[in-house]
Amino acid sequence: MVELIYIVSHVSSESATVPKSSTFTSMSAYAPFQPIVRQILDQLAVGGPIRSTGGTFPASDYADTSHLQHEFDTLFSGFPQAVALSPDLPEPGSQITRDGLGLPVVLTRDEEGKVHALANVCAHRGAQVVEHGRHCSKRLTCPYHGWSYQPDGTLVGLPDAGSFPDRTTPAPGMRSLPVVEEHGVIWVTPSFDAEPPSPGLGPIADDLDHFSITTHHHWRSHRFELDLNWKLVIDTFLEGYHFSTLHRNTVGPLFVANLCVADRFGPHVREVLPRRTFASLADQEPEQWDLVPHTALVYVLFPNTVFVMQTDHIETWRVMPHPTDPSRSTTDLDFYVPQLPETDSALRHWEANWRITIDTVIEEDFAAMAGVQRGLASGALEQITAGQNEPALAMFHQSLVDAR
Repeated sequence: MVELIYIVSHVSSESATVPKSSTFTSMSAYAPFQPIVRQILDQLAVGGPIRSTGGTFPASDYADTSHLQHEFDTLFSGFPQAVALSPDLPEPGSQITRDGLGLPVVLTRDEEGKVHALANVCAHRGAQVVEHGRHCSKRLTCPYHGWSYQPDGTLVGLPDAGSFPDRTTPAPGMRSLPVVEEHGVIWVTPSFDAEPPSPGLGPIADDLDHFSITTHHHWRSHRFELDLNWKLVIDTFLEGYHFSTLHRNTVGPLFVANLCVADRFGPHVREVLPRRTFASLADQEPEQWDLVPHTALVYVLFPNTVFVMQTDHIETWRVMPHPTDPSRSTTDLDFYVPQLPETDSALRHWEANWRITIDTVIEEDFAAMAGVQRGLASGALEQITAGQNEPALAMFHQSLVDAR
């Protein structure tokens, strides 16, 4: 899937040109990326993939109902999940709903700038307090009977209070979930009894800080309802081996096929996919090397969020399993841009890129992955193989094994 997103940074029609004032500002050289640049440049000189550790894993993991239940009991109950970026709550009073955590959730930002994660359930009769989407207001008011809450979930108002003599205000109201906002990412653990989440990002935390996530703006979202296992969505991000075949007429020519650098930090995975322009860095001094314009940087924020740093924008892909059917899943795509479009030219740029992304993902990647799902569910294959040229794929699945 991610390989098709790469088209976004290469739309070149005149109608889709962004004025210089709206383009993404190239990031300065970032020292921790310099060894990666050197490794890729050395490999480009000799040709071929960077070989690492591959692996095998059961094909039934994609189609077995009992395995899906085990994933819900372990991955999606006990692990913190990256559910939003800081730009999703840009100001005090901001609210955004999330429905892929096993219970309805609303994220809020209070007057002090602190983020809260609340069960989106009214303390009166259980109604959904905040309608699906993005909102901004000083209070959260239930549309059923008008009970109202502060951004931290405190009950502060109820009509006909005399009919509820055991209720005084302010009082506990909407239940809180453990939440942490770090390095521009908001993490929630979907368990009322859990400790505040600690994602354990390691060096990835510094990478996220380097990307200046908090200076970006949410621009657009799209939801995909898919006939494939949630892991297949993530798998498609984790190798460039197929670029020259499946995408030979789309993004294949834009990237160095069958070449990536991958690292694992705790359960999280970072993958660097070089573009054809990467070789130009050989003519620069190391202190000038800027990795971002010449790669797609893919992060699997374990267990189910893919963060992609593109040349001129950020994407997140939040993947949610179907609660009972291992052959179905939902994926939410969010675009974050350095500046919201203020001119017709800038708007045409983002609209054209968005349309290409959506159309190509549906027609190529998702179509191919639906076929893969049918093959895995058939029982004809006992194991799936990750080659030594697909290290990020092997790392992700080892993280899944380690989390069991």
